[in-house]
Amino acid sequence: MDKKIKLKHIGVDSFFAMKNKILSDYSIAKEQTKDDAVKVEHGNVGEETIRKWLNEFLPKRFGVCKGYIITSNLEFQGKLEEWDIIIYDALESPTLFTRDSDSGSKRAIPIEYVRGVVEVKSTLTPESSNKATKKLKKLKPFFGTSNSKNYPTYLIEPFISLMMFLEIEETTFKTYKKSLINISNIYNERMIPFMGALVLKSWKNDHCSGYLRVLSGDRNDLELLENPVFELSKPFDLENGKSGLFGSISGFTKNSFPEFIFDMLEFLKGTKTNFVSSFYGLDFETPQATRLFDSK
Repeated sequence: MDKKIKLKHIGVDSFFAMKNKILSDYSIAKEQTKDDAVKVEHGNVGEETIRKWLNEFLPKRFGVCKGYIITSNLEFQGKLEEWDIIIYDALESPTLFTRDSDSGSKRAIPIEYVRGVVEVKSTLTPESSNKATKKLKKLKPFFGTSNSKNYPTYLIEPFISLMMFLEIEETTFKTYKKSLINISNIYNERMIPFMGALVLKSWKNDHCSGYLRVLSGDRNDLELLENPVFELSKPFDLENGKSGLFGSISGFTKNSFPEFIFDMLEFLKGTKTNFVSSFYGLDFETPQATRLFDSK
């Protein structure tokens, strides 16, 4: 008798339950604030839930907090920016100071111990994508060459920036493409390492997430993909002489969530390769996939 091939490992369903918990907490907060004139609380809940989940998921060598990046560079002219999520070296980093607020405690982390910055927004829209991109662009002054290895004043490798959106509501392809173009503008800032964006769910399927990232190649070849069926941005220039498109050529899939978070882990460790980062969490038994827009 032939042995049945298993298409998902044990624990996959429990793994996805973690994502469902994030979305459940967010949905409850969203429902509770439906009548509020200014709806910010559900976004704060989603942000806090993601921080808590990352703190549980990531190895203990990484700390996760809301807070500030502090440089000893006396020439730094920027303001004290508050970052949604800072991932830092928890084994080596001191906390320079803390601040308590209604949205929780915030930590000040020395720049050389910062390994990642995550900008979190509740819903992917042209406005939110523009805000997230503008915020991550404020990392640019933190890049440079320190005069001393003993007293670093800039971000050091490994470091990665990324975005997370809790959802995308029903929209048009034109509007969605504008969001992708807004995010792709971060590639204009050549110095900022950017992994991509995760959209936890779409209006079409709660189980499917979008792993949005850059697709690079020759501009003439990429222009052939500038078609609504591929749900990508318009072409833009990359620093290596190639061009890029931003989005997800495979659409929204169930496995985009584990693919994104294990890629993030490898970037944080400085060990990311062109191979699949991990097979943990991947479900080939029910590999759901959807596109946001019906092709005509």
